[in-house]
Amino acid sequence: MGERACYRAICSSCDRQVSIADETCPECGADLDTDG
Repeated sequence: MGERACYRAICSSCDRQVSIADETCPECGADLDTDG
């Protein structure tokens, strides 16, 4: 079991919790600045 929070980010446009592997937010389609 790992720290699940380590693999999450927050979309700056709609505040949805997203995976660091996502390049765009599944909710609003905004480009994400994640290091995944």
